[in-house]
Amino acid sequence: MYLKGFNLDLPYIVDDENIESIMKKQKCEYNEATKLDYALNWKWKRRSFSLETRCITAMYERLLGKYKTKDCWKVLIECVENITDERIVNVSGVCSVPIQFSLNDFSGKNELEKKKATLRLLMEGIEKLALRNNWEVDPFKEIALQIEELDYVNEWTWRKTVKSPNKKYNARVICHHNVESMDIFLSILQRDDGTQVHLEKVISEQPDEFAYAEHLGELTWISDFEVALINKNGTEKFSTTLEH
Repeated sequence: MYLKGFNLDLPYIVDDENIESIMKKQKCEYNEATKLDYALNWKWKRRSFSLETRCITAMYERLLGKYKTKDCWKVLIECVENITDERIVNVSGVCSVPIQFSLNDFSGKNELEKKKATLRLLMEGIEKLALRNNWEVDPFKEIALQIEELDYVNEWTWRKTVKSPNKKYNARVICHHNVESMDIFLSILQRDDGTQVHLEKVISEQPDEFAYAEHLGELTWISDFEVALINKNGTEKFSTTLEH
């Protein structure tokens, strides 16, 4: 089995006061009140936290590639205010590791601070898991060092460059995975020396693969000077034109 997935999660914590209040107002049982409390007071926090930390966990996945393990394909860091159970649980190859964490502190940080905090939490969980499973920890530390050296900037080129009809230019799609957004750019370069002559942001989407992947269908030249990114369904086109 290969370890290839990393995520930070914000497990639901039952608030008895909220539950009691909901039970009184809605005149419902405990289980139903818990579902309502999660939907009203926790679901959005969990989703927001997952989105804000995804830029670094996705960057970590991309740089690490695959790491062979006995029985783990994904590491899930469970970020909790108070750790009540120190156990590391493996369910169908997903290893969950509890790490102490303050959501209020995290929410008050700026973008770079959130990236740094995400990497710290991720590495703390990985090191715990590596110790328990007798993994070699150096490869994981090397990836963290690479991220630091790249100033926590998760930027990558989607697929290969595409040659213009007049064979003077190459076009490519550049993705900037940030805390708040995934920004997708169209870049045009001179074919002879590789100099970038045009760059335009054409899409800003949620920083989540399921959201932005739909836009990445096909890169094609419309003319000698116009290039377009067409979504997977062929229903949307985002283009940019080089002045000439």
